[in-house]
Amino acid sequence: MPTTSISATKSANSSSQISAEQPHIFIIEDDNIMAECLARACQDMRCTIFHDAISAMATLGDNLPDLILLDVLLSGPDGFTFLNELISYPDTAAIPVILVTSLTLNTTNLAHYGVRAILFKETMTPQEILSTVRGILYPERK
Repeated sequence: MPTTSISATKSANSSSQISAEQPHIFIIEDDNIMAECLARACQDMRCTIFHDAISAMATLGDNLPDLILLDVLLSGPDGFTFLNELISYPDTAAIPVILVTSLTLNTTNLAHYGVRAILFKETMTPQEILSTVRGILYPERK
């Protein structure tokens, strides 16, 4: 059972090379192995892993990320519930979201929720994860 406390967060990249100026990504994924894979793919960024939507929402008030990687099928409140909560507040509504899922979804239908891209768990690669994240964080580099 996932914990819903702030202690559920973990800094995935604790290297001295990671600084406060680098993008901060929230990874909301209840599968430990998948969460670590996502964090490793974003090796040059600060990543905080949450294993449930509740602990991620609790932390948002104190620490806004630059981007969120969000699993849709979470234990407890799912990714869609999290997206509804995210757009409810002006300070979090503009945070870009990348869905990480095995469901067949369309970004057009989810753009209102801040979803900029969808990564499919069955086919995504570390290179695709990193290029998708960088493409959203640094659109001028495309």
